[in-house]
Amino acid sequence: MQINISNAFFFLPFVYLLLFLNVHAAPPNGSFYWTDREILCTNYDINRTRCVLNHPQLGPEQNPECFDEVDENGAKLKTYCALGCEESLEAQLVKKIPSNSPSCVQHYTYNLERKRQDWFLWRNGTCLDSSIRFHLICGTPTNPKVFYREYEQLFLYEDAEN
Repeated sequence: MQINISNAFFFLPFVYLLLFLNVHAAPPNGSFYWTDREILCTNYDINRTRCVLNHPQLGPEQNPECFDEVDENGAKLKTYCALGCEESLEAQLVKKIPSNSPSCVQHYTYNLERKRQDWFLWRNGTCLDSSIRFHLICGTPTNPKVFYREYEQLFLYEDAEN
């Protein structure tokens, strides 16, 4: 088989890209267990948006621990909504729908932030007045079902009857 040099130079960047993705795609310290979340925010009027979190085990939750962050003058800076990823070391946005929404731009008008022992989606500016859906994942280093089963005593209340 004869290799054409011009074809080799064409495919070389793709080979490097695949190697880069393989090296950097693995989570730290072994595999993570990922769970899906979806949060749907619907705009009803100016500054009137309601969000619903779809949790795989718990089902839909209206305005999941949503709160506004305001400045000293009472102006709204950001709106935060919890994702129910308390045990997760990592959370990632997979996609937004519609993906071409000009009013919601990651890092500027929305992003994820660890706060209050959970992960939160925050939105501000023009993204607050948009109807949009976010698909995200939460990652734990161990399988949560196994962890809860092995450490059941950690989740018992002090006043619970034995």
